[in-house]
Amino acid sequence: MNVLNSRKIDSSYWRALFAADSIAVIGAKDVPGSWGFDALRAASDSKRPGRKKRVYAVNPGCKEVLGYSCYKTILDITEPVELAIIVVPAPVVPQVLRQCAEKKARMAVIVSAGFGEVDEAGARLENELLEIAGESGMHFVGPNCVGHADIHTPLASAGMAGGRLAGPMSIISQSGTLGANMMQMAANYGIGLSKFISTGNETDIRFEDYLEYLATDRNTGIIAAYIEGLREGRRFYEIAKKITFKKPMIVIKTGSTEESGKAAKSHTGALSGADEIYSAAFKQAGVIRVDDVEEFTDTLRAFYKLAPMKGRRVGVISYTGGFAVMGIEACQKYGLEVAKFSPQTISVLDGILPSWQGVGNPADLGPGIMVRKLPQFETLETVAEAILDDPGVDAVLGIFGAFGPSVGAAYYQIAEKAAMSHPHKPFVFYFYGPFVPEALGEFQAKDDMMAFPSPNRAVRALGHLADYSEFRMKS
Repeated sequence: MNVLNSRKIDSSYWRALFAADSIAVIGAKDVPGSWGFDALRAASDSKRPGRKKRVYAVNPGCKEVLGYSCYKTILDITEPVELAIIVVPAPVVPQVLRQCAEKKARMAVIVSAGFGEVDEAGARLENELLEIAGESGMHFVGPNCVGHADIHTPLASAGMAGGRLAGPMSIISQSGTLGANMMQMAANYGIGLSKFISTGNETDIRFEDYLEYLATDRNTGIIAAYIEGLREGRRFYEIAKKITFKKPMIVIKTGSTEESGKAAKSHTGALSGADEIYSAAFKQAGVIRVDDVEEFTDTLRAFYKLAPMKGRRVGVISYTGGFAVMGIEACQKYGLEVAKFSPQTISVLDGILPSWQGVGNPADLGPGIMVRKLPQFETLETVAEAILDDPGVDAVLGIFGAFGPSVGAAYYQIAEKAAMSHPHKPFVFYFYGPFVPEALGEFQAKDDMMAFPSPNRAVRALGHLADYSEFRMKS
């Protein structure tokens, strides 16, 4: 039982974690690549214009690290310390935490591993940490984590958070490495980070506590999470229901099989449970569950870039019948509807397609362009406008060939014009052909357009967007 969990973690603790003015790195090392080196580098890089931030290195075996003179213990620092970052061997951590308590540090981040995730002896050490914190009134992150970060403040104990673009996404992860990968995948697409939290063993502060904090954090607009198991499932559900009314929440949940559940237990000591219960709770709370980092990235991009969907009806435009069929099948797979075009849309298509070609959804423009020798981009613009104008269409998937070095720019111009005239209807793309990288690059740098590596991934992301939009409308 977490005795601290019954006490509210008030704003003073969160300020100490994400906006401390004085930070001590205990276990700082002058060995590049070591946890102690990276933690001190992360803390020292957290510069704030107009505010003086004090960073202290603590290591009795070193004289200096990264230009900081080393103190033997945190108690030798004459100034107050708000946040302690602890990177020492597990058996030493209780002694260090007692010194932090005596120094009246408000918060600690315990990066050190070797606790309940390892064996019973480690579990006893963990309980000792909890007792020390409970008696002193401090709180701590971890142990067995990779640190944390607030890019807006900025402040960090996680070395991999350095140099990140500030933005709306916050990550809570029960795996430090996977959380860091989520952070990097988002950065690859220009999505900025608000906060990063590696929860570790959650001996004191639990996943649900971080979630409750992010619910009211003004710099967090999207919450991403990696979950192996929850200790307070009912509390998670109640918090998530309130969050998703305002902020989308995208979750990777593992431990769905017996063997992966055992692996999760040995990783962070997380409690895994029946996977179908998690899925049902996520759906009822409006949480979007994804299976892997690839699906997470696609979904995150959709929520970041695209407008909410008013319904589930999708129109497909293509230059080739095979890919068009793939798009239609993907719609059916991910719970979207194949839109039935209006008479006005059908009339536009009738004027473009050969008389022998069937007219409907999907709109295969290939025969019209090849047989009737119609101009490619003008035809596409006409059809895209007609389908987006259609009141029976809520989103459009375009599947087009990239057979020249300038086609990406041409497609983007069409997409940009469509977005301006129909800002509430997502228009997403899949490209095929030898110039796909150039076409994708043209779209990747933009804030309001999306291109995907396959029709399936494009429609899957739209499906998640539709699920969340529907949940919001019903809430």
